[in-house]
Amino acid sequence: MKAPTPKERVRAALNFEETDIVPYDVIFEPEVDDKLTEYYGSRDWENRIEQHIMFVGYPVFGLPELLDDRHVKDEYGCVWDFSARPLHLVSPPLKEPGLAGYDFDAVQRTVLESLDEGSAELLIRENSDKFILGQINFGLWERSWTLRGFENALIDTVLNTSFYEELLDRILEMHLAMVDRLCQFPIDAVFFGDDWGDQRGVIFGPERWRKLFKDRTQKLYERAHLFGKLAITHCCGNVFEIIPDMIEMGLDALESLQPEAMDVYEIKRRYGKNLRLWGGLGTQQLLPFGSPRDVRREIRRLASEMGTGGGYILAPAKPIMQEVPVENAVAVIEEFPQKK
Repeated sequence: MKAPTPKERVRAALNFEETDIVPYDVIFEPEVDDKLTEYYGSRDWENRIEQHIMFVGYPVFGLPELLDDRHVKDEYGCVWDFSARPLHLVSPPLKEPGLAGYDFDAVQRTVLESLDEGSAELLIRENSDKFILGQINFGLWERSWTLRGFENALIDTVLNTSFYEELLDRILEMHLAMVDRLCQFPIDAVFFGDDWGDQRGVIFGPERWRKLFKDRTQKLYERAHLFGKLAITHCCGNVFEIIPDMIEMGLDALESLQPEAMDVYEIKRRYGKNLRLWGGLGTQQLLPFGSPRDVRREIRRLASEMGTGGGYILAPAKPIMQEVPVENAVAVIEEFPQKK
């Protein structure tokens, strides 16, 4: 019997069907990539894992202006230090809580034009057997704090709510246009991202999140569904309290389950029949500090328990970073493709 393609495997899992192996997604940072090549003696290790997911979409920087050897200004007017890991926002364009003088229309035109149609079409055509995600970088919250600065944006959610809601509405208008353009391509899902949680809970508290973000974000999911695409959201941190809201909003899959922040198995037990889950392998504790045996044991448990009944993509919560011992990265490569 012919094995399913990666696309078929992912589609089946997202349809709550069990597959021959649990579909998986893994990204190695360059330093880990180099260590694996040294460990195996060649780049043949890449053939040991099968790429199930492919991303197309808007670049992080659509029209960057290089300011010096460390700093770049993006199309939104944000200045970033690209020598930092992760990228560090140095100067936001909206210093005060007001939109006067900020040309959102010009920014939107530049952002929409940054989606390279030729490259997107070629990538999709050459990876027709993969599950294609159309990606939009920075959600409503993340885009707002890049425009205002993180601390200022948090203050805005409490003290400058009239301005902040106006800002969110303008970002939403732009993101809806971005979804419209992405969905002209034969993608399988729209991949959103908004880090609403830290490791203690929802950053602004669940009630303020519901007031500011729930309905607006639901409009994005509905727009993806209008085109027949799934809506998948990346969200870091502990967002356990608002998972029922996400289901109510029509979210199809929640990506980046962090086991250090939430009990991923409890999420599966409570919500796994209504929400697809993606992630669950710890990148803060297990991968950098656990033994290869610990890593293998946890991968097998995730595949067995989280994969039961489908609705699960096996993945680390984050890319596998340079602190991870090569033996643990090898454990991932060897265990991820195994049948349940």
